[in-house]
Amino acid sequence: MQKAIDMRVPSESYKGIEYIRISSLPLDQKKDLYKSLNHKLIINILKDDSLLNDCLQYQHYITWYENIYKTGVQENNRTIKEKSIEASSKSPVLTLALK
Repeated sequence: MQKAIDMRVPSESYKGIEYIRISSLPLDQKKDLYKSLNHKLIINILKDDSLLNDCLQYQHYITWYENIYKTGVQENNRTIKEKSIEASSKSPVLTLALK
C-alpha cells in the first residue's frame, strides 16, 4: 500500500488566532474543502487594513484534513464523501479580528 504524502499547509497567526487562507491551499484541497466544509466556519480577519475573508481556524482545517481530505486520498477516491464539519461548542467560531 502506498503511503499518503502529508499535504497540510502551515498555519498563519494574527493576534492569537491560528488560521489558514483557503486561497493559499492547493487546488484540490480548495475544491474539496468548499464542497464539504460548513461555510459558517469561514472567518474574516482584519489585518493591516485588509479584510481577509477566506480564513479558517487552523484547528478546523486540521480536523477537515484528517477526517475528510486525507481519508478520500487514502481510499484512492477523489470524490468527497457527504460529510461536513460542524463547529464544536467548546471552540468558538470567530467572525472578525480587529486591530
